[in-house]
Amino acid sequence: MNYFELFELPLQFEVDAKKIRPKFLELSRRFHPDFHSQENEVNQQKVMEQSALINKGWQVFQEPLATLHYVLQLLGKIKEQENPVLSADFLMEMMELNERLTEGDQDQQLQLKEEINRYEKELYEGIKSILKNPPTVATDTDLEKIKEYYYQQKYLNRIQERIQLNLS
Repeated sequence: MNYFELFELPLQFEVDAKKIRPKFLELSRRFHPDFHSQENEVNQQKVMEQSALINKGWQVFQEPLATLHYVLQLLGKIKEQENPVLSADFLMEMMELNERLTEGDQDQQLQLKEEINRYEKELYEGIKSILKNPPTVATDTDLEKIKEYYYQQKYLNRIQERIQLNLS
């Protein structure tokens, strides 16, 4: 059973975590280990496993990039330990951003953060229409674009994290 089935959701690239909160709470109550403490060991173990699955699914749906990764895995488009193939232009831009990250003062870091936010919005705008549709209607080309977007976002997130560390 995958997380979408568990939460009774259709397969989708974007999940509104606020809308699934009631289902999460219902499942959490139903499979809370404390409510099954009088059952035999086998049933207690099943409840513990189900509870862990519910919590992991909830965590995935809380983070849009994690949800995207999960859907791409379900569709067989991302494999574990896969090395992403990104354009040379994108990688050069990331090198430049990383250089600026190490050189700038706090104001320059804030400016870089804003620049990355704009860049992320541009990337999202490029695939937003694909993400709004169910994955089942996405073409292979669409899925490759989403996969590229996922890996680009991972790069940008790492840079954003480094900026946050520098600013704190």
